Amino acid sequence: MKMKVCSVAFAMLLSTTTLLADSTNVTFDAALTNATGWAYSNDVKISADSDKHIFFNTLRSFIQSPEYPFIITSIEITLSCSNTNATRRLQVSPSTGASLQTANVTSKDKKEVQSFLFDMADCVRSFNISLEGSGQTGNWHIYSAAIFGVPLIEPPTNLQSDEIKGTRSNLSWENPENAVSNKIEVAEIAWHEEGGSVEREYNFDEFSNGGDKGQQTEKILAAYPDLEGFVLCLPTNSTGQIQLSNSGSKGVLSFPGFESCNNLYLKLLAKHYNHADEATFVSIGFVQDKTTNDFTTVELTTELTMSFTSLTNVPPNARIVINNSGKATNHRVIIDHLAFIRDYSPASVSTNLVKTVFATGNTSTIRGLSPNSTYVVSVSAFDEDGNESTPSEPIPFMTNSEELPFVIRLQ
Repeated sequence: MKMKVCSVAFAMLLSTTTLLADSTNVTFDAALTNATGWAYSNDVKISADSDKHIFFNTLRSFIQSPEYPFIITSIEITLSCSNTNATRRLQVSPSTGASLQTANVTSKDKKEVQSFLFDMADCVRSFNISLEGSGQTGNWHIYSAAIFGVPLIEPPTNLQSDEIKGTRSNLSWENPENAVSNKIEVAEIAWHEEGGSVEREYNFDEFSNGGDKGQQTEKILAAYPDLEGFVLCLPTNSTGQIQLSNSGSKGVLSFPGFESCNNLYLKLLAKHYNHADEATFVSIGFVQDKTTNDFTTVELTTELTMSFTSLTNVPPNARIVINNSGKATNHRVIIDHLAFIRDYSPASVSTNLVKTVFATGNTSTIRGLSPNSTYVVSVSAFDEDGNESTPSEPIPFMTNSEELPFVIRLQ
């Protein structure tokens, strides 16, 4: 979209509230031609009356702010709308951070102030205001924008950890020019293995796709007799996997039920083989009174993907079934491995903040750590007014068993 410079004047708010040092008030006036860094799409209009403002009447119209030399924490926009039930809305989207905020005006042709708050951690320094929504209802008018923020303090850089021992580590970093002190945060990293007790497990890696498919099916049933009565088809393009072809009786796998499915999960490693690359699903359910009750579906891709499904609501002793929900042609489901796991918990990584240290300069020694443990550390900076930067890029380090303190026990 073609851009052109927006005519904007900067002025102090004429009210009882005084703007802070790191803030500015923007008024839109077509008579001014000095470049301020603002830009707008061609379909944004500037009013011709004495009360100069801009207005939006085309969807996707927008104005774009310059990048401010401070972190934006709030914006107060004075605006109005031509309709109380507008299908269009003004949308304020920061150039950084994940937040997306929308203004809605309920008073027709009456000026209102809408406030937008941003997390300092997002480091918002510029933003767009655009007209979104649908239909033709609602023209939006913007008269001024008061933009508030805190001083921009760059985070420390080049953070390094060295001379690592069993219970301590030296840190060093480079500070921005306006930093007078630092805050160091150290968190311990813990890895949690996948948990739970395996009730049953079916691994098809041992089976080959060579030879007669009926013979291969017999081998699988010999290894897993509880699958007896269900026709399995080994695919012609894979080894160590079974196939639900959705043709005849080959599209269903059925498993004996459990006395209790409380906290029971189905772990499934599967993919689909589909030339058209259309979505293929497997349905998971149970059979009760000769009726199949599907309660969830899992979408598959052309890559083997692990999924976990809770079976807690399956009735006692009801057979558990996996169905190919795709079309009969080129929608084969290929299963590599599955298991029923009680009290399942996924593998995960957690961090626990264990140290917060304040320092001046650009070095510090962190003490009181645990030997043979992994940590992650970051450093933020403060200026003389106490404004804090965002944290530096974190770095990991691991303690060892060197120079552990001696402990003397008196009997």
